[in-house]
Amino acid sequence: MPNETDHQSSMIVQRNDAGGALVALVCLSVFAVVFIIYTTRSLPETVATHFGANNNANGSMSRNAYLLFILSFMIAMSAFVSFIVGTLPRKFPRWTNLPNRDYWLSPERREESLNFLNAHGKRLACLIVMMMLGMHYVILKANHLQPPTLPVATFSSILIGFVLALIWWIIRLYRRFPKEAR
Repeated sequence: MPNETDHQSSMIVQRNDAGGALVALVCLSVFAVVFIIYTTRSLPETVATHFGANNNANGSMSRNAYLLFILSFMIAMSAFVSFIVGTLPRKFPRWTNLPNRDYWLSPERREESLNFLNAHGKRLACLIVMMMLGMHYVILKANHLQPPTLPVATFSSILIGFVLALIWWIIRLYRRFPKEAR
């Protein structure tokens, strides 16, 4: 039978999990920003950024515009997702969409559940940063080919990897918050 000490230990682990997820997100984001800035210098002045059905480039932007776009999109999207999943449930629990929400957000489970969501939101943000790094790598490879051509195998591998990671993320969420109380 769980006692108060077990519950407090669980809370500490959950808080540490959120702290670890934040550290991972910050470190990964710093790496991503540095990597993107450093490698964008190797791109041509006009960067192929959109590819048609035949995998040939059919859209482009300046290197500086591309750098601004990729960094802004990566940072904004990962911050937005982390905020929506990790912060909003604490502020607006009624808007939180969880199986059996009232059970999981009851006073005795609320803090632990919200700490998990906080950490899980940061894990999803990490997945988004990694996917954006992958898309940047695809742009790097494409622009080093003449003419610029989408590297389909690389692009597909990154998308499949992201989808599989997202499925893992969703399964982990639903395993943590089953419809039936444990």
